[in-house]
Amino acid sequence: MRRVVTKKSNSAHIAGWLHPPPYIMNVELECSSTEKILFADWTELPVNASRIDPIEETLLFKQLNFCAYRLSHFYQQAARSFRPSINPQYDCWASRYHAIRQRLIDANIGLVYNLLGRSRFMGPDHDELLSEGMIALLRAVDTFDPWRGFRLSTYACNAILRAFAKLAYRDVRRRSTLTAEFDPEFEKSDFPETRRAESEMLYVERLSEIMRNNRAELSHVEREVLSRRFPAPNQPLEYYPRPTLDRVGRQMLLSKERIRKIEFRAFCKLRRAIGEDAVLS
Repeated sequence: MRRVVTKKSNSAHIAGWLHPPPYIMNVELECSSTEKILFADWTELPVNASRIDPIEETLLFKQLNFCAYRLSHFYQQAARSFRPSINPQYDCWASRYHAIRQRLIDANIGLVYNLLGRSRFMGPDHDELLSEGMIALLRAVDTFDPWRGFRLSTYACNAILRAFAKLAYRDVRRRSTLTAEFDPEFEKSDFPETRRAESEMLYVERLSEIMRNNRAELSHVEREVLSRRFPAPNQPLEYYPRPTLDRVGRQMLLSKERIRKIEFRAFCKLRRAIGEDAVLS
């Protein structure tokens, strides 16, 4: 059964002892051979943020829980002793615990930034979300059970997303209880409309350039049909209606269907030329 143990000393104030770190209780921790198995090839861990494979991750978490398990015994001995003293092995196990924990945090800190970039919580501040995600990751490392066969990323992602959701919920409740005066900065931005208008102007400019230099390789008939169907008006469009296919056909002594096919072929050439334009690509 999964159980997070956080034993507290009744004499925690003695000799400056603090509460021991939490660990997941498992029968493997109580075996006499566990220390030899887990720390047979112990070396100083590298200080970097590179990812770790599943086998190494499981080993590191078992080592982390064993270190916390040993440290809890030192705390219990100090609590039971009338004159507590620091066990000589305490520094060794404490340094191992912090080194392993830091290695696991550094290897998985990218999860927070990845989920933060993909999240759609618009209310809370970016720094607040980042802070909540970091705290959730630390809590996930301290409470992860390596004996269940899952990866930390699966467990931590759920914890980080829950932290984001709780922060967003608190932010919504806070905003609903506060009244604010009118602020012009809160008005809806016209950035999307401005960006769309700028994009349309750029496409019109490039299309005009393509037509001037005939980079679409339009035939004389195709250019004639386009010039008659889409003339450049000298007055607003509502006062200058576009000539119909039938009207252009009567002017060029061609059928309406023939004009439609010529126009469609010209459009295909223009789309291909726009797609190959170096400025728009």
